[in-house]
Amino acid sequence: MDATRADQEAPARVGLGRARFTRDQVAERVGLEHEELVRWWRAMGFAEVPADEVAFSDADVEMGRRLWQLVRSGAVDDDAVLRMARLYGASFSRIGAAQAALLEEAAGVVDPSALDEDDLMDLLRDAMLYVWRRHLNAALGAWDGEEVGGELAVGFADISRFSTVSRDLAPDELAELVDGFEVAAFDVVAGHGGRVVKLIGDEVMFVADALSTAVDIGLDLIDRMASAPVPVQLHCGVAVGPTVTVGGDVFGDTVNLASRLTGVARRGRVVVPRDTAGDLEERPDLELRRVRRVVDLKGFGRTRLMAVTRAEPPDPADADPPSTG
Repeated sequence: MDATRADQEAPARVGLGRARFTRDQVAERVGLEHEELVRWWRAMGFAEVPADEVAFSDADVEMGRRLWQLVRSGAVDDDAVLRMARLYGASFSRIGAAQAALLEEAAGVVDPSALDEDDLMDLLRDAMLYVWRRHLNAALGAWDGEEVGGELAVGFADISRFSTVSRDLAPDELAELVDGFEVAAFDVVAGHGGRVVKLIGDEVMFVADALSTAVDIGLDLIDRMASAPVPVQLHCGVAVGPTVTVGGDVFGDTVNLASRLTGVARRGRVVVPRDTAGDLEERPDLELRRVRRVVDLKGFGRTRLMAVTRAEPPDPADADPPSTG
């Protein structure tokens, strides 16, 4: 099979149908100017194809029509469509790459008679749809019909000295470290009822309903990664306050403050602003230490900090002996 024909038939493998149209033919069938379609296409993270290349299928035409009908109805505006397209593009480019790697790995070890590639493709699709439905259900359950936002605790957990650590690791060890960090992040955050907002290389951003919960997440992540197969130390900053959520991401001064706090936190510690740490003082399982140095945080000025670690469990030997009467 020649390369052109292979490129045209490749979309059919993932359910897009055979490529039959050029970009101008898609625009004509959708009833929209080519430039408008290109804006959506680029927002999803795709490079523009040459004008004479047959790269689009009936699925592309149908999606273009439905999006254009949605915008024309007035239910949403074009900015909302572009925002969602950017979110989908950023998320699914990573998902697609991971799924392709999984398919490649499975092709080398799975007995074709035991698992057909089409069955695996169907499983990947159905699993993705299942997870999406579950997350959408949770999001709708938390939505009260008002503007998305409100007061949240925002935290960042960062691998300390990651550049130095990564230079000392073999490629397979580095991959194990990054994968282990991602697994720990989702496991710990979800276990406390929080939400992972995003992973940024060697750092995770998460949110929770309360400062105390976010601090627990940070401390548990620190403990988890210290005993991981490739152990590393983390440092974490947490702030609580008003936020705005757009396209699943979280913005605002509270986010910026949490990021700045992470930058000054020492290894193995969670740092919070001292003026918000009152609720933590009632917890005997935490050790709070006032940081003597007042730090000058960009955009926030001089800030007094509280460093939080786990309190050492009491030594049974220190307990009062039982009364003998």
